[in-house]
Formats: sequence, C-alpha cells, structure tokens
Amino acid sequence: MRLRFRTAALAGGLLLAVTFAVAAETVATAVYSRVSKGYKREKAKDGSFMPEYYAMTNGGRIDGTTSDITVDRVSYGEVAQIARRVLATQSYHLAETKEQATLLLVLNWGSTIAPNGMHKEMNVASARAALAALGETSATANQTVTSTYGGQDVAKNAAAGFNRSPQFATNEEMAVVSAAGSVEGSFLQSLVDDRVRDRLNEANARVLGYVDDLAAANGIHRYAGGGDRYSDLIGDVEESRYYIVVSAYDFKELEQKKKRKLLWHTRVSVRSPGNNFDDTYLAMLKNASLYFGQNSGKLVRGEETKGTVELGELKYLGEAKEPVAEQPAQEDEAASDEEVEP
Repeated sequence: MRLRFRTAALAGGLLLAVTFAVAAETVATAVYSRVSKGYKREKAKDGSFMPEYYAMTNGGRIDGTTSDITVDRVSYGEVAQIARRVLATQSYHLAETKEQATLLLVLNWGSTIAPNGMHKEMNVASARAALAALGETSATANQTVTSTYGGQDVAKNAAAGFNRSPQFATNEEMAVVSAAGSVEGSFLQSLVDDRVRDRLNEANARVLGYVDDLAAANGIHRYAGGGDRYSDLIGDVEESRYYIVVSAYDFKELEQKKKRKLLWHTRVSVRSPGNNFDDTYLAMLKNASLYFGQNSGKLVRGEETKGTVELGELKYLGEAKEPVAEQPAQEDEAASDEEVEP
C-alpha cells in the first residue's frame, strides 16, 4: 500500500499532517488471449523474452458495442500510456522509427450491449395470456349448439379435417380462430426476439473472448449436472461488460503488402454494473499484460486491485515557525506533497 503524507500550513500558524491511504479494492477480470499460427516469441539465454518493437494506433469502439460516460472520460492517450507501461513488462517496447517496428498494436475499448431481458418476460406473459384466452374461447365454442346450413356437408368436412366455412361459422367459432392466431403470433414474436438475443450474445462473446469456453461448456454434460459453467458464461455475455482488446498485426506485411496479418490478440473485460471504466482500465490492462503474445488456453478469471483514496487520521504538528501569509478564502491552504514508499 502506498501512503501519501501532506503537510499543510493553515491560517492561525498551525501545521497539520494528513495521511491518505490507497485502499486495496479489487475488481474481477476475465482474460482471453490467442496467438496465431506461426507467431512465437524468442527467449534469451536467461529465459526472458527478447524485446519486440511496435507502433500503436487507436482502433476505437468495436462495431456493435457502445460506451458510457465513464468510458468517454478516458482518452486514447490515457489508455495508450498505461498500455505502453504494461507492455514493457513483457518486453514489448514502442519503436522509435518505423524501420524498428515489427508489430502494429491496435487498441479497442468500450462496453458491450446487454440484451433487453424485458422482451423475453413480456413474450412469455403474452403467450400465457393468449393460451388462456384460447382455452376459454374453445370451451365456450364447444358448449354452443351450432346449426347447419344448406349446401354444407358437416360430416364430410369433419372427416376431411375441415371445420365449418367462415361464412357459416358462429361468433364463438370465429373467436377461437382469432385466439389461435394470437397464440401463433406470440410464439413467432418470441422466436424472433430469441434469434435477435442469440445474435447479440454471439457478437458479445466474440468481443469478450467467450466463444471457445461457451462451446466447450455447451455439451451433453450441461444437462447432466454440468450446466452451471454454461449458465455463468451466458450470464456474463448477457450482461453489459467493459472491454479492452489489444491486437497485434504484422507491421511489415501491412506496410509493404497492405495486408492485415493478425499475430495475436488479448481480450480483457469486467462487468459494467457496479464498476466505472475510468476506475478499472488500469487493473484490466495489468491482468491482460500477463498474456500478451501468449495463448491463455481458456478464459482466465482473476482479480486485480484498483486504487481509491481514503482520508486517514489527522495529526497536529504544532505551531509554524514562520507566520503564514493571509490568503483569499479559496486558497487557505498552501500544500506540498511528498510520497513515501513502504
């Protein structure tokens, strides 16, 4: 924990020491990293990675995703600065010239769009109401004594599977037809909404790096006591999540042949509810950096600390040796900071 001591000169000749502490609040991250075939990092004799050099660019939002006020508060320069620092811990360094660069790193960040859960609930309620109405109208029609009309062979029509012709139907029979149409419409609307939901889930899973794990969890074991894993993953995908994606392309291929050859990509995300992007992107990049240029093998869940400042105990240090000059009301404190590492 880093402590910050601030000594402030107050009006009245007193010195005040205020201690600030950085609280160890954590955030749960999910990281997925994959390396393309043919890319492999070289190692030095001591086992460390050989340095690689990159250029960096802003990829912006991924299509089909969005942002919020906490995402918009963070500029590309701020994300890139932290990214450069954590990349350096894995021996990736910003190139000084284009001749030195072998990688082009593209940064994307934003928030996924959660499906509207109300649609599903409304569809289920609508289908239930339609089925109930169909049952009531059918019961009423069955109790109604229907008359026959000239030119209509009821027995022959019934044997062929036909009901009475609409022009000869009673009001009760037409009510059954209408209710049956409502049931069919409710089911069709539910199918359409489910298809939209599935497509949105698939798009979110690709952005977040959940595709492989969802496929692995969606087997027969899901119905034999192993369904919790799949449910947990779908729960993540159907919830809005902040994401950062770092994609590495072959810089020489792009510059010389205008071809985008992806060498590796690392995806990290946290749930949006309960978090702010501007408070979590440092922790997200720190956890993601452990897998830059490497295969994670699967979705890796973990926790990382994020810093928040808390006001500590106040201590009076006594009278100031020199009188404090009078200041305007908004400038009553003249402060000097000194950071002390534990």
